[in-house]
Amino acid sequence: MENIAVLGAGSWGTALALVLADNGHRVRLWGQRAEQIEEINQRRTNEKYLPGVRLPEAIIGYHDLCAALDGVSVTVLAVPTKAIRGVLQKARACLAAPVTVVAVSTGLAPGTHKRVSEIVAEEMGEGLEDGVVLAGPSHAAEVVLRHPTTVAVSAPTMDAA
Repeated sequence: MENIAVLGAGSWGTALALVLADNGHRVRLWGQRAEQIEEINQRRTNEKYLPGVRLPEAIIGYHDLCAALDGVSVTVLAVPTKAIRGVLQKARACLAAPVTVVAVSTGLAPGTHKRVSEIVAEEMGEGLEDGVVLAGPSHAAEVVLRHPTTVAVSAPTMDAA
């Protein structure tokens, strides 16, 4: 059982947090809105993004980014592509050791047209243990209902994958 941080408490981040919790991990789900994190921790729901879904106790919401990242070895990056660079800059300052970053956001960075994996490599530098990309076709609504779905992983090594 690992402590894994999921950065981004939208539908995809929350769905992936649920999968990780189902697989025995302790999940720290970070979001920027304090009221959303309070809902996750108090009511065990994230109604705006996944109505009707109950979240297990293994998922703990965090509003403090450094607290969410404390002691984790894997971080799932599920924030919108336009916010990735800023979130990673803040995250890097919190990390005491290199981590594996699993990027799950799609699209290209506005302005630079860089892939998410390129932004992760640029911003994390020495703080990056491995960079992993996870992509669909998959939808959060299917994942939380535990419907069969498919994802693909790209990683530098089989261990990272």
